[in-house]
Amino acid sequence: MKKRYSFFAKWRKRDAEFLNNLNLVKKVKEGYDGFWVEEGEVYEKIMKKFTSKSFFSSNSKPPEFKVKMSSVVFSKEELDSANYYMLCGIRSAKQYPKPENDYKSQVFNFEECDYVRINKKQKAPFRIDKPKWKQNQVAFSLELEWDFMFFKKEFFQEVLKPIGLKYKEVLNHSTGEPLEDTVQLDIPLAESKILIENSAYDIYEPRCGIKQYARQYLDFFPPFEKEFNFHICHTQEEFDGGFKRSIISKEFCQLLLTHKLIKYNSDYLIPMKIK
Repeated sequence: MKKRYSFFAKWRKRDAEFLNNLNLVKKVKEGYDGFWVEEGEVYEKIMKKFTSKSFFSSNSKPPEFKVKMSSVVFSKEELDSANYYMLCGIRSAKQYPKPENDYKSQVFNFEECDYVRINKKQKAPFRIDKPKWKQNQVAFSLELEWDFMFFKKEFFQEVLKPIGLKYKEVLNHSTGEPLEDTVQLDIPLAESKILIENSAYDIYEPRCGIKQYARQYLDFFPPFEKEFNFHICHTQEEFDGGFKRSIISKEFCQLLLTHKLIKYNSDYLIPMKIK
């Protein structure tokens, strides 16, 4: 596992020139800009350049310079050894829930605290525009509600139904009728809490007595307190904004890989820690 650090500052011309000679993931602009690097030689060079305490480099740090650990990157061996993963998302075109300004109260029961949803539970089908499925596309997710997954109904019946998964109907926003070719994957709530206390993920905001944990990926994902069988489930715990985390089995991960819905790396998968 390698740590990934994010940098942000109001870069001066000489700062941008120095950084752009390091072959970073992006070209750094003069002025306000940010980027990330993995721990290693490049990270050490940047830190030495901008945080040196020597007399001759007293003016080395640009205005508003900030650096923090932002995420982690797992090796193939670490991914291979996991039995479960936290799924970060799927590769897909995205839709917006409808009506955009009023769907929340129609689709969910929830409480509001400091303008943030807590105790969110779906009570009604999503309404969306009729999808324009591209060739070979079988899934998509929603902007604003990224912890839900939607599939082409034919794909669901052929691939997901045989392993015991269920679906919810999705409504055509224009007609209010169920879409014939699109379904929402019914993701059950986990039968156990995760061992999040005192882990790297134990960063939270107390919202009206409910802990909402940060979205950052800072370590292996905490395991469940108790073992149970599943292909996919949502955590009982809430994360910033009232979202749940989707946890998948190795078998379901392989299914997503086979159909090219995810890639086998840390942008899509965070391995769950083995107890």
